Parts: sequence; C-alpha cells; structure tokens
Amino acid sequence: MELKNELKKCSQKIIKQGKENMIASVSLKVLLAIGFFAVLWLLRSYTVDFCLRTLEQETKEVQENIHLQISFAQSRLEMLGDIIEKEEDITSERVLQILKSDTGIDLVSRLGIILPDDRVLNQDGTLSDPMNGITFKALVGKRTFITNMEPDNLEPDKFVLFFNIPIRKEGQTEGILFGVIEPQVLSDYFKVDIFDGNADIFIVDTQNMEFIMDTLHGQGESDAFEGHKIKRGYSEEQVAQDFADGKGGITAYYSRSLKEYLYTAYEPADINDWFVMLTVPESIVFREAVYIEKVLFWLGLYEAIVLVAYFSWDIKRTRREIHAKEKLATTDLLTNLKNRNAYEQILAQYEEDAPADLSCVYADVNGLHELNNSQGHAAGDKMLQTVAKVFVEYFGEEHVYRIGGDEFLIFMETNLDKVSEKALAAKEKIMEAGYHVSVGTASGGNAVSVVKVAELRMYEDKKRYYMGQGDRRKSRC
Repeated sequence: MELKNELKKCSQKIIKQGKENMIASVSLKVLLAIGFFAVLWLLRSYTVDFCLRTLEQETKEVQENIHLQISFAQSRLEMLGDIIEKEEDITSERVLQILKSDTGIDLVSRLGIILPDDRVLNQDGTLSDPMNGITFKALVGKRTFITNMEPDNLEPDKFVLFFNIPIRKEGQTEGILFGVIEPQVLSDYFKVDIFDGNADIFIVDTQNMEFIMDTLHGQGESDAFEGHKIKRGYSEEQVAQDFADGKGGITAYYSRSLKEYLYTAYEPADINDWFVMLTVPESIVFREAVYIEKVLFWLGLYEAIVLVAYFSWDIKRTRREIHAKEKLATTDLLTNLKNRNAYEQILAQYEEDAPADLSCVYADVNGLHELNNSQGHAAGDKMLQTVAKVFVEYFGEEHVYRIGGDEFLIFMETNLDKVSEKALAAKEKIMEAGYHVSVGTASGGNAVSVVKVAELRMYEDKKRYYMGQGDRRKSRC
C-alpha cells in the first residue's frame, strides 16, 4: 500500500513537473515570438529612420554642392562680362573671339549676347532673332540672375536655363550676356552613391512645379506631382507648407512608374524657388531587413534550448555591434578622423562653454571630384588620407574632423596667429605631396560664427585658387 502511494506521488510529481516544463517551454516560445516580432518592428523602424537620416544629410551635401557650382559658374560669367564691358563695341571681332573661346565654365554649354534691338549675337558670330520671345527690354532692368526653365532662344521646343549678366557702360546697359545650361547635363555634375547607387536626385522649381533635374525618370518625364499618394504617417500639406516656407523636410510618396513608395528628403536650393530632393525606393530600404526577417523566422522554429542559446549569442553580438556602432558614429572610416557627428557634438559643447580663445581652421580639398573621375576613387581616397595625415601631424588627431566628402575642420583653444601659422605650414606640406587645399581660419567666442567666418575665408581662398588655375575641370593632382 505504501509502495502504491509512493508510486502515485512520484507519478503526480512527474506529471506536475512535465506540465511545468511544458508551460515554461510554451511561455518561453511565446516570449521569444513576441521578442522576434518586436525586433522585426524595431528593425523596420530603425531602417526607415536610418534611411531618412542618411537622405537628409546627403541632401544637404548635394544642395551645398549645387549652390556652390552654380555660384561659381555665375562668378565666372560675371568676370567674362567685366572683360566685355571694357570693349568699345560689344559686337566687335574681339568680343566674338571671347565668346568663341573655351571659357572653362562648368555647366554652361553656350554663350551669347542679347543686343538692344533684341537680336542675339551668337558664338559663331551670326546674328539671329530670339525664338523664345524674350526681349532686351524685359531683361534690361534686372541684375545678374538665373532663370527657371525657359524655351531656348535657338530651339524653342527645347527648355533650358539661362544665366543673364547685364553689360553696362557709364550706367547704361548695352547688352545682356547669357550662358545656357542644358538640364540634361546636370546629372553629369551632381551624383550620389548612397544605398549602392539606388538613390535619385531631383531639382524642383516649386513655383512652376517643374523638374529641372530628374535622374529617376529622365528630363521632362517625372510623375512625382501627378496623382501621387503620400505614405501614411506623412503629410502632403506639410510638404506644401515646407515648400512655401523654404524649409527642408522628409516625406514618402507612391511612384506610379516604380509602383512602390519612395522615401524622400528635400532642402531649399537657395536658388530661385528651387528645392533639391533625394529619393530611395522602399524595396531598397528594406532589402537587408527582409533577409534578416527570414533568418529570424526560421530561427523561431528551433527548440527552446536552441532559441535560448541563439538569444544569448545574439545579445553578445548586439553588444559588439552597439560598441562598434558607437565608435563608427563618431569616426570616419577612410581617414580614421572624427566625423561630422563628433564635430556637431563638440560644436554644441563649445556653444555652451563659449571659450574666449577658440580658433577654427576650415579646409576643403581641391580637385577631389576631378581626381575621382580621372583616376578612380582609390586615388581620391589616397588624396583624402594624405591630407588627413598632414593635418593630424600639425594639429593632433583629437582636434581634426572630417565633416564632409572633401571638407576638414580643426578646433583649437589657442590664438589665431598660431593656428594660422600651422594651417599655412600644413597647406604647403600638402602641396609638396602633389595636392591642394583651400583654407580659411577664424577665432572668437561664438563657435557657430567662428566656423561660418572660417568657411567664408576658405571659399575666398578656393576662388583665388581656381582663378589661378583658369579651369576648374583641370586637376593638378
């Protein structure tokens, strides 16, 4: 009887333990399943957030590049206009030779002069009537400006952009020097390589809702404003308001041509009512996330012990990734310098601390784009690494930041003379290595103002450099 009772107790104990194990196993699997779904949701949220941050940063860089190149082209045309103004007769043989010569102005494909009688003096010396209805009288009261899309004065079925530069003598306008930009060539100058080259650039004239540049559909074929559908969580009204206010932002809209959503960042171009937009398809954004989802799904079929082991390994892996990402977040992989994230952190700190003797060096490498095109990105990488090495040699690794593709910035809490002396010495050593940088320095108490002043002085140095070169497209590297 006692033996029977003992067996019964043992049986009940085994059954109870089995139930407890089953409940624990089911609970573990449910918890892991909830964890997996949470990870999937977080993964998608993180992927979208990372995509939008990348697009925002790259859009700002593209906007700066577009504004810089168009401003540079305008400056070159103004210089050409100054030369023509010195001629007695703006239709003389000397002026024709100037128009025919290779001016070395990027973006501009053709030059000409609109005369007071509305005729156009072309580069080949011929005189023609404008085919687009633009008159001298309509332009004479305006200063230098770039137009939106207008019919070409030679081929009215073709839409182009015009730089218009008044030629004045003794207070009177004697002609309008113009330079033609063909929109289809803009994609040769402005490119992005994020998301394995799957991002596209748009330049939008928000006044006329026309696309000046569209690398996704091609010129004149965009459907971005034709019956588009805004993705849930974004507002079409907000985009319209941002355009009206001249503010940047993010959105996602449905492309009828691609039949999927495009994640988009936009920034004002600071030219007319233009906006620069960068887009990337949703399928590209989630390409890696989909693969991870499949891996997680099949892992969910393993037994509880395998899942626990995997979960333990995944925690360690995640910790390693977090540690690596923390380092990656503030380090430029190519040069091993501090990156833009680190720069923004120290800038905020300097804004708060306001040191009295803060000095800044703003440097931009000349010829990187041309070197990449002519000799490949490996040569461009070597250039950047050489420049970084020289700056570290003169200023110390803790003070040097790479804040853009070809831009470096240095902060030091010391007097400007000492910093300027080091900057000049570093610039000369870089020249000895066969490269060229434009440098600007400034000091003061307000960090943001100091950086802006140093940047402006860098652009002045860059302008002097390219004026001495004579042709922006030629690299001495």
